[in-house]
Amino acid sequence: MATRSYDATDELTDALNKVALAEDASLMGMHLSEIEEEATNVLDLIIALRVAAREGDAGAGQEALAEITVALDHLVDHARFLLPSLKVQLDLEDDSAAELNAGNA
Repeated sequence: MATRSYDATDELTDALNKVALAEDASLMGMHLSEIEEEATNVLDLIIALRVAAREGDAGAGQEALAEITVALDHLVDHARFLLPSLKVQLDLEDDSAAELNAGNA
């Protein structure tokens, strides 16, 4: 599994460099790789939750929800690191704030 993460990190770092986001590309690539891994994990766990519900297994459902919570927490940690840099490099800071404010009005 570590090999997959390493390969994904390299691929994502290369992708960032190719789209001209080279500032901290290797670190950003690592965070994108972790986000991808956690997102896949969350989707698998949502399936497990549905199966547990269908089978009427409350214990398995609660375990899946607990694991979803942990996976989402990890995903959010990586996103919190990555988002500020992406917003600056893509010049999205003002647009994002404006969209959020418009959505809250």
